[in-house]
Amino acid sequence: MQKINIDRHATAQINMLANKLMLKSSTAYTQKFGIGMTEWRIISVLSSASDCSVQKISDILGLDKAAVSRTVKKLEEKKYIEVNGHSEDKRTYVINLTSTGQELYDVASDFALEREKQLLEELEESEKDQLFNLLKKLRNKVDQM
Repeated sequence: MQKINIDRHATAQINMLANKLMLKSSTAYTQKFGIGMTEWRIISVLSSASDCSVQKISDILGLDKAAVSRTVKKLEEKKYIEVNGHSEDKRTYVINLTSTGQELYDVASDFALEREKQLLEELEESEKDQLFNLLKKLRNKVDQM
């Protein structure tokens, strides 16, 4: 049996980073805007894609469809999104930001960009480029697994 060296185990390192980011971000977004990270991620998707379905949001974010559905209900109750029947497919619903949701996005996106700037401030531009290229390669590989 091989022992895993957690310091050199990519999956563990990526998961630990993601977990820490989610925990810190969730606390920050809840305190500042009263929304959780899944809510923020869905609002972000809807800011650039209109008439989305739960399935499309789930595919974009890589989240479970049930989790997206639950969060969509919360966002609808908070009046950040509206859910309407699809004009051609009555089994499908289309989801869009409301004006209140767009206002929240406008404010929270500045906050998100500032947090990302802080996270990446230790990296040179070439390192940032390399980071994003490597992350893209890993995402593509995961899709093949």
